Amino acid sequence: MRLARLKRRYLKAHFRRHSDAKLAKALEVDKSVIRVERERLGLERTAEEEKAYRDNPNVELPPFTGQLPAPAEPAPFGKLDYLTAGLAALATLAVYILTLGPTVTGEDSGELVTAAYTLGIAHPPGYPLWCILGHLFTYIPIGSVAWRVNLMSATFGALTVFLVCLMGLKLTRNRVAAAAGALAFAFSAEFWDQSVIAEVYTLNAFLVAVCVISLLVWYETRQRTPLFVLAAAFGLGLCNHNTMHFLAPFFIGCILYVDREAWKRWKLYAACVGISLVPLLIYAYLPIRSLADPPVDWGNPETFAGFWDVVSRKQYSFGFTENARTGARFVRQLWAFLTLYTGEFTPWLAWVPIAGAVALWRRNRLHLGLFLGLFLYIVLGFIVVLNFDIDKESLWLNNVFWIPAYMAAAVLIGAAIDGLSRLTGTATVFRAVFARRDSLSRQRNTVSVPRLLAVFAAAVCAVLPLVSHYHQADKSDYYFARDFGLNVLNTLDENAIYIPTADHATFPAIYLQSVEGLRPDVTIGNKYGYPEESLYQDMPEETRNQFRKIPTEAEEQIIEDWVISHTDRPVYFSKKRSFQSLPEKTVANTGLLYRVVGVNDPPIERDFWGEYTWHTLEPVDTRGDLTAEFVLSDYHFARGRDALTAGDTKAGLEHFKLAIDIAEETKEGLNNIGSALAEAGLYDEAIEYYAKTLKIDPDYDFALRNLGKLYFQQGQPAQALTLFERILAKRRPDPEALWMSAQCLRQTGNAQEALNRLQFLSQITPQDAKVFRELGMIYSNEMGDQEMARRMFSRSLSLNPNQPELTALVTQAPTKGQEAPSIEGMPEIPGLPSMPELGPQLPQLPQLPQLPSANGLPAPPIPNAPGPPNPAQQ
Repeated sequence: MRLARLKRRYLKAHFRRHSDAKLAKALEVDKSVIRVERERLGLERTAEEEKAYRDNPNVELPPFTGQLPAPAEPAPFGKLDYLTAGLAALATLAVYILTLGPTVTGEDSGELVTAAYTLGIAHPPGYPLWCILGHLFTYIPIGSVAWRVNLMSATFGALTVFLVCLMGLKLTRNRVAAAAGALAFAFSAEFWDQSVIAEVYTLNAFLVAVCVISLLVWYETRQRTPLFVLAAAFGLGLCNHNTMHFLAPFFIGCILYVDREAWKRWKLYAACVGISLVPLLIYAYLPIRSLADPPVDWGNPETFAGFWDVVSRKQYSFGFTENARTGARFVRQLWAFLTLYTGEFTPWLAWVPIAGAVALWRRNRLHLGLFLGLFLYIVLGFIVVLNFDIDKESLWLNNVFWIPAYMAAAVLIGAAIDGLSRLTGTATVFRAVFARRDSLSRQRNTVSVPRLLAVFAAAVCAVLPLVSHYHQADKSDYYFARDFGLNVLNTLDENAIYIPTADHATFPAIYLQSVEGLRPDVTIGNKYGYPEESLYQDMPEETRNQFRKIPTEAEEQIIEDWVISHTDRPVYFSKKRSFQSLPEKTVANTGLLYRVVGVNDPPIERDFWGEYTWHTLEPVDTRGDLTAEFVLSDYHFARGRDALTAGDTKAGLEHFKLAIDIAEETKEGLNNIGSALAEAGLYDEAIEYYAKTLKIDPDYDFALRNLGKLYFQQGQPAQALTLFERILAKRRPDPEALWMSAQCLRQTGNAQEALNRLQFLSQITPQDAKVFRELGMIYSNEMGDQEMARRMFSRSLSLNPNQPELTALVTQAPTKGQEAPSIEGMPEIPGLPSMPELGPQLPQLPQLPQLPSANGLPAPPIPNAPGPPNPAQQ
């Protein structure tokens, strides 16, 4: 029998002062096992040692705990340590306040500030802890409400820096190195950006930091209190952000690595579990506040099912399964992360943590394992879990999840500076900054040059991120979101219904209405990514109950069409759409928005662009903020759209180019421009923009769909079919792709397959009148089954009675031998604006070769698209 590693360590530590019998009793093994193990390890006592333990048999032997031995030289925090960390935090807070956003900003700011101010329910998982703390900050008597909640982010950001500095002190006992690493983290690009806007990530980083520092203190002391603090912070973190759920295995693994016989202390760990569960009572906030119907009531979690949907983030679950996970995709995602990482501390400092890892490897490998393990666990774990797309918007949105990894990297930067000081012989100087003057004088005389080198390295690590990121992180004059929201609200007629479809079009308007009291007459009809139930509560119950809690895109269109046909209030959209079941309706350009109007209504005579006010429209002022870029890109897109409508093609194309230059080539922006160009009859230009879209994302549904519709409307259904098949090759059924592919199949003579797809579609969208109308057409004209056609027409009429051409067919049965009347044509294609007649001068679109796809159907290649121009050639 051989002793386990921990027991061998225990034996090595105590064999000189204690007998084999005493050691065997402590380790619960036979005395012969101790003797054999000592011989194997070469642990021999001297005669003096033998005599010493015989003469002192009452010397107490520390009990064997089954844990890794605590550090021989623990480093408890002193007053100067807290002072150093406090000064780093105060300096950080001062910079954050100087760069704090003065009002509502981008991302989720408008929604979150409104939820905090009104004690509402933010987007899943609801963020109850953040909302409660944010509400307390709204009582600060200075600044706008948004500024006050922005200040909460700055406060928790500075507190996180305080703890990161303490982490560095635990690892290095080097105040200058620890402060430099903490300041490098404070002014890293992503953390600084999140610290000057209303967001949940600095509170999350603070709670993660509490957990990590508690682990370090427990490792040194083995006291229960640090574990209890860790458990409490972990439980609070569960009430704030889902990152903490993901970190649970890592924290448990760290504890079990140190405590190899944890089952002997099950009562202690059971108490920790209990402490971590107590804060979950904060989630009672969700149903309690939801009952009060606050302006932001995401998910309406008043029932257990609704509560669980919000807490489990069911609305966003599609993101984890939408794309297949492959090795090649993982490599691309890892490379994308490395690209982001190099910009966090600047490319010059990005690799300094490697030197810190080397330094820790030589000094304390357990410390290295904790921080390097945290870095790798967060980075690789979130790549696998998030499975994000590799485009600008996806990377911008997901970078926040790696903030705890950047925290670990910053601690390693501090370790690298300490390693340099030790390498040059200046470690004692660093730790003696506040020591006696005579001691410092002696050291100055011996190591002045190396000391200056190490101090310079620390200054660079702290100052370089501050200088490099200041301009981009500075939100002190950021008004893009507020300006956009104000101009949108000013566009709306009195008592309007506004249906936005993007965060920057939704959340600032919510904030301005619910917090600042502007335009209370307006109903924001899509706050949560789906239509407000209050808008269609009068819809027949048997129809309303068939919709999912979070309606599909097709169901949303049915709901919106019902609302439009049953209200006399003006209705506006932030994104253009067509009306399949309301042929008498269309949309008119109204500045930044679209208003629903009758097809015969006169044009709207109003100078929206002259009425709008902006703090700035200069692209340089966006400073890399994606929301600001979206706002300015939307502005130029709308100006370009209006220019095309007015017949000024040159001005329209110039505005479109500006829109793309500002937001870069995002797939959404390129696709929208392609649709606007197609509507204006500029088909070659439209195809070029669709092709650029698909170059960014070959599987982007909207571009595939719109390009397919363009092919179809130009009389090339076979080419269009290949694009719709690519959409249908994905795992989820797509109603519009099914509808369009059925049209293509019918046009190419494959009526039976078209019939099969429409029958399947009728099960997915049983309230869509046009599907049953088209089924009736195929039964009547291609299949010759007039009885079945009449049934389909009857079903279509029951859903939409405003179809006089079908009424005659249903009520007038043909006599025997009489041929049923033929009904040709199809309704306007949804999603693509109506197009003028195609002239003979239109060039033939390129033929797409037939390639096998995953489901055996032909798949199209992506049209060739030119890459972005080289700036040097302009």
